[in-house]
Amino acid sequence: MKKKNFLIGSVLLLILLPIWAQKSEPLRVIHSDKLYLTKVQDEQVMRLEGKVHFFYGKTEFHSDRATIFNLQKIARLDGNVKVNNDSLTLFADSLTYYRIPDELNAGGKIYIEENQKGSAFRWFRSNYAIYNQKYNQITVWENVSAYDKEENVSIFCGYAFWDRNEGYAYMIEKPRIITAQEDTLYVNADKMEYFEKERKLVATFNVQAQTRDYRTVSDFLLYFLKEDKAVFTGMPEFHSDYAKAEAGEFYLYFKERKLNRAELVDSCRVEFSEEAMGPKFNWVVADYIDIGFEENQIRSFNAERAVQYRYIRQKTDKNDYFDNTATGDYLEVQFTPENKLDYMKMNMNIKGIYKFQNKS
Repeated sequence: MKKKNFLIGSVLLLILLPIWAQKSEPLRVIHSDKLYLTKVQDEQVMRLEGKVHFFYGKTEFHSDRATIFNLQKIARLDGNVKVNNDSLTLFADSLTYYRIPDELNAGGKIYIEENQKGSAFRWFRSNYAIYNQKYNQITVWENVSAYDKEENVSIFCGYAFWDRNEGYAYMIEKPRIITAQEDTLYVNADKMEYFEKERKLVATFNVQAQTRDYRTVSDFLLYFLKEDKAVFTGMPEFHSDYAKAEAGEFYLYFKERKLNRAELVDSCRVEFSEEAMGPKFNWVVADYIDIGFEENQIRSFNAERAVQYRYIRQKTDKNDYFDNTATGDYLEVQFTPENKLDYMKMNMNIKGIYKFQNKS
């Protein structure tokens, strides 16, 4: 009986589809367990059920059920929806395809992947999505997550837009980026934009970049992934267990996504302690400060132009109390792997005050 029904269904497809296609957009049904044709006023409606597979134009569709409206040029799909178009594949619980303006509107457990060389290159997940095929633009919202294999980063937000032709994307509603490296880097902001050709990330307002060892906050961030360089502007601040820094601008340089060097420009101030979470009595101010890092800890810094500093060494069993304040044109400081001051050297136009504890 099943074989007989299948033969009847196949014959109906052969008879009815040419009649449908006479006045419709190019529609090619590859398979459907059941097919129903109805007419409501001037509208012709095709209903497909069971292992549905068809092409509408150049777009390929799979689903459990589909209803296609000929005059309105609309296809509604439900259940295990899968859409293939070029290098993009979309999965959803339900979907409506508007032939004009060539737009897919999907809902429920959205998964969109872009494939290159036979594997997923990047993907999106969300509750809702719109894919405008004419302009090659994707909009996703509610519980958005994404992953980029080349950059090895994960993205989370409430709303995202991606223009595939322009290589441009933006994220809003609490966007967050996580780099999947050994030392994970988290970036949060009010809005983020990504420029694919330049491999550039732009984050604006309430920007925060954080690892387990440090945190940087500012109003604006430019992150050049190709050069592994970040530029923070808008009252940036750097915080770690051992130091706090602020300046007009920060330039952070990374090596394999780990902080390697930082440049502070304009109205620079660094406060530091030799003990983790200790009071930061020691400080340096200058027009320019270059900081070197190892394992995300400060190992050295050089200060130039209008340099002032204060260094206090507390009394211990091995050392006497020491309080030094000085000004000059250049200061070089080195720290040991244990974050203890190794040496401090000032050059040119030095003026200083040195205080020692009275032993009497």
